[in-house]
Amino acid sequence: MSDNNMKKQVISVLGPTASGKTSVAIKIAKEYNGIIVNCDSRQIYEEMLIGTASPTDEEKNIVEHRLFNFLSPQKQFNASDYANLAAEEIKKIWQENKLPVLVGGTGFYYSAISEGLGEAGSDSELSNNLLKELEENGLPYMVEKLKSLDSEAYNNVDINNSRRVLRAIEVVITTGRPFSQNKPKSLLPEAEFMPIVVTRPRDILHKRIELRVEQMFEEGLEGEVRRCVEKYGNAAAALSSIGYREWLDYFDKKISYEQVKEQILVHTRQYAKRQETWFRKKPGVPFINLENPEALSKIFSSLKSFI
Repeated sequence: MSDNNMKKQVISVLGPTASGKTSVAIKIAKEYNGIIVNCDSRQIYEEMLIGTASPTDEEKNIVEHRLFNFLSPQKQFNASDYANLAAEEIKKIWQENKLPVLVGGTGFYYSAISEGLGEAGSDSELSNNLLKELEENGLPYMVEKLKSLDSEAYNNVDINNSRRVLRAIEVVITTGRPFSQNKPKSLLPEAEFMPIVVTRPRDILHKRIELRVEQMFEEGLEGEVRRCVEKYGNAAAALSSIGYREWLDYFDKKISYEQVKEQILVHTRQYAKRQETWFRKKPGVPFINLENPEALSKIFSSLKSFI
C-alpha cells in the first residue's frame, strides 16, 4: 500500500469572504458523510453570529459543525491554539469514520493545521505588546524592526501581512534564533489535505459582499455589537474584527450610521482581496470560479479521484 493510501483525508473548502464556501462545504459533507470544521478566525467567537456570518441553525441541522462560536469575545486566540483544537477535532472525526471538511477563509489558520507551526509556540504577553506597537507605530515600523532583528526573515516573510511580520518578530525574540530555524512541525503528519479554493469574479464578489452587509444590518448587527461592547468593553479582542470595530466611532458619535456601513463594505472588500492574494501564493491549489456552471461537477470529480 502506498503512503498516500495510508494517509487520512481532510477536505478543505477555502476562499474569500462571501464567495460561497459554506454552501459548497455542506454539499460535500452531505455527499461524503462529513463533519464541517471551522477554519475562520472570527467564527470561533460566541455572541458574534451576525457580523461573522456564522453558520445558521438551519445549516447546522443539515450537517454537523464543530469549532464554531465557542470562545468568549474577550479571550485571546491564535493560530497555535487553533491548530491544537482543530487537530483534536479532526482525529475525533476520523475515529467516528467520518470525513473532516474544513471551511473558512483564514489562510494562516489553514497553514497552521495543514503544514504546522514552528516549535517556538507563542508568548501571549509578547504578542500583545507587539500588537500595541503595531497600532501605535504602523506596519512599516514593525517591518524595520524585523529587518534589524533578522534580515533573512525580512527578505522571506510577506512584509505586507502584519500577522506574519509580528509572528516572525515573536519567534526571533522568543527563541533567540533566526526565524528560518523555526521549522513547521505538523500536528497531523498522518493527514492528506485536499484544498479547494472557491472564488467569484471581482465585481460579482463585491456585489455579494454588499448584499451580505445589507443582510447583517437587517438582522440586527448594531444590537449585536452594542451587547458585546456593554458586556466586554471596547478593548475586547474580538471587537477588532471587521463589522464590529467600525461601530465604535458611531457609538461615540464620531461618524454617521451610513459611514459605518460604508466602512464595513470597504474593509470587507479589502479583506477579500487579501484572502485571495494569500491563497494564490499557494502553489498547486485549484481555484474554482463558482459562477461557472460546471464548477460543482468539477469539484466533485476531483473529490472522487481524491477519496
